[in-house]
Amino acid sequence: MKKIAFTQFSKCLFKFGIFLFPLMLLGGCNEHLVGMLDPKGLIAHQEHKLFFDTLALMLIVVLPVIVMSITFVYHYQISHRIRDYKPNWSHSYFLESLWWGIPCIIIVILATITWKKTHEMDPYNKIPGITGTPLVVQAIALPWKWLFIYPQQGIATVNYLEIPVGQEVEYWITVDNVPMSAFFVPQLGSQIYAMAGMRTRLHLVADTVGVYDGMNTQFNGDGFSDMHFETHVVEPAEMQRWVNDVKKSSHSLTDAAYKELLHPTTADKPKFYSKPVPELFNHVLMTYMNSSGPLHPRNNQLKFQ
Repeated sequence: MKKIAFTQFSKCLFKFGIFLFPLMLLGGCNEHLVGMLDPKGLIAHQEHKLFFDTLALMLIVVLPVIVMSITFVYHYQISHRIRDYKPNWSHSYFLESLWWGIPCIIIVILATITWKKTHEMDPYNKIPGITGTPLVVQAIALPWKWLFIYPQQGIATVNYLEIPVGQEVEYWITVDNVPMSAFFVPQLGSQIYAMAGMRTRLHLVADTVGVYDGMNTQFNGDGFSDMHFETHVVEPAEMQRWVNDVKKSSHSLTDAAYKELLHPTTADKPKFYSKPVPELFNHVLMTYMNSSGPLHPRNNQLKFQ
């Protein structure tokens, strides 16, 4: 009796463990890194819908396969005597049409949806249905921090991004003195890569006021894991007040200040600059576009590792 009770207890404990293990894994998730599962931007909402539409279509095939796999194992086990045993049966055109036809139809539907949404959400294009002039933000990935330049407002920040709710923002993204990086604010939308000497563009719109995590999702050296920034989505009036306050800063983004930012540092606190060097973003691009030979354009700077 004790052995039977122990066996039953072991089975119950095993089943409970199978149920509890996924919950333990989910418990380690950062509530701010839910991404498109909690969208706060127009593009993220579209990605959220596309993800679950795709998932639902795939489950049309996956769920029946799982159910049939379990059913067949039970129904046709050697100890289970059945009357519909047909040892000479080998083919059915009806069943062949089902398990080939339905997946093919789903693949065609998925391909059509994906192709359409890929072009609709092209990060280089303006977002359809959004009126008004986009706010331009120039983002430069540095070792290991993000520099954001607001050319129209005449300010710049490090590891801090503030944008108005409801207004389209056009990001120009590149890197300097650091390998290829990737700009990503999960709750607002698309991740996009950036390389030296190239200008990547991304259009996003935030539709909910809040503070969201931004990050680099491409490994680019020792400080990669600390290359995060806060994205503050605020009302337009509050955005204007913030811009006016930063303009009063005594810290200007001069050439000397920018050279300091080129030095590798990790977990930098937000910094705010007034009067950034004119055309700094384009100057960074041209530094790499006009370079040639074996020497790195920032050869005189302390390098990332």
